[in-house]
Amino acid sequence: MNMGLLTVVNVAILVTIGWSSINTLAFAKEKHTEEHSGHELNEMEVGLSIGYAYLQEEKESGLNLHLHVMKRLSGEGFQRYLSIGWGVETIISKEKHFGTMVSLAVHPWRNLVLSISPGIEWAEHDGKWGSKYASHIEAVYTFEGLGFHYGPVVGYSRTSEEQHYTVGVHFGIPF
Repeated sequence: MNMGLLTVVNVAILVTIGWSSINTLAFAKEKHTEEHSGHELNEMEVGLSIGYAYLQEEKESGLNLHLHVMKRLSGEGFQRYLSIGWGVETIISKEKHFGTMVSLAVHPWRNLVLSISPGIEWAEHDGKWGSKYASHIEAVYTFEGLGFHYGPVVGYSRTSEEQHYTVGVHFGIPF
């Protein structure tokens, strides 16, 4: 099987699993009758960002898919402005990129979310795979409707040897 086709199949499987999980959560939430307004304390979110990635050193662009699960902290004081979670990312381009990360997000104002996510990136270059520590930062501003969060997202990721920029749309389901 062609490696490009294999990558597309892998991404399709990842997206299918993600959307299946999201749909399951959406149906489970139907029983919840309270009106959801704003990012409430102590909520969880499954989110998917879809966008454009530019790989600076490779002078190449591709489709970026980022799936995450985040938990909003509760309580008094500063912790109520924080979320923690885990995410995975792939960039579909000539040379494959995959990543996994732990995320810490800050909710400084209204529906603005700023996150930093240390993790590991695996990349294929000239037919050889390698892994490196990666730092991701991201900003998203969400709107709400029909039980979903959605809005623009921008991100930046850096390893010791390369970096990429992303622009896209974030979709999330709180539960």
